[in-house]
Amino acid sequence: MEIPLNLCTGELTSRPNRFIFEGIVNEKIQRWHCPVTGKIGLIDNFRGIPCLFTPAVPDGKRTTQGTVEAISLNHGKDWIGINQNRINGWVELLLKKNALPNMINTEGCSLRHEVKIDDSRIDLAVENGEKCTFLELKTPMRDLLLSPGDHFTRPPSSTYFDRGLRHFQTLARLAQMGHRCIVAMCFMYDAVPFSSPQRDKWNSKIIDTIGEATAQGVENWKLNLKISPNSLTVSSCTRNKIVQTELAVSP
Repeated sequence: MEIPLNLCTGELTSRPNRFIFEGIVNEKIQRWHCPVTGKIGLIDNFRGIPCLFTPAVPDGKRTTQGTVEAISLNHGKDWIGINQNRINGWVELLLKKNALPNMINTEGCSLRHEVKIDDSRIDLAVENGEKCTFLELKTPMRDLLLSPGDHFTRPPSSTYFDRGLRHFQTLARLAQMGHRCIVAMCFMYDAVPFSSPQRDKWNSKIIDTIGEATAQGVENWKLNLKISPNSLTVSSCTRNKIVQTELAVSP
């Protein structure tokens, strides 16, 4: 399945603060919204990096002229989607079209989003009669998995850490109740397989929590999406057979 897009091309010149990009389009300076408030990979200098952006509607209410959707680190050959706010809507659309059948067959099912369970909110619930599949999506930007051997590092704050652990604990309880539960790592580029970090004082709780959740039936999946100026398509959707200790620390 292809999701149509209509993105414009520009070139970044700077990131003055965590909410703003500055760039050039047709030799004119523009300011765009940066949808990632934290660090994007190991990039400190954005000058000269090509980007795709959605132009803002000229209604006079916005202080920026659009939102950056993707960047390229190889001169526009491949694009890295960075707008984490898009993922839930895109995956929901793919599921409605039954475009991820190897992960969830949604034929004859209904979907709910932002489902409140205990003190957690699970991104999507796919319902088929009494059967329900809960799906939590994670889209990390702090670490870009572009080369073999990369793995996720410590999150910028404990907020992501605590929230991620709650998601796994909630999903583990739901799995014990007979529901199917999935955590999907979503990448808007062709992310390579990654390795789990070594146990240390920081990630021991993460390893134990995810190990327990996996033992209770929580599934770990990896979804790679390909973004271009004109479309979004699915590159791969595979189940990870190893315990993904990184899942709990990603926003």
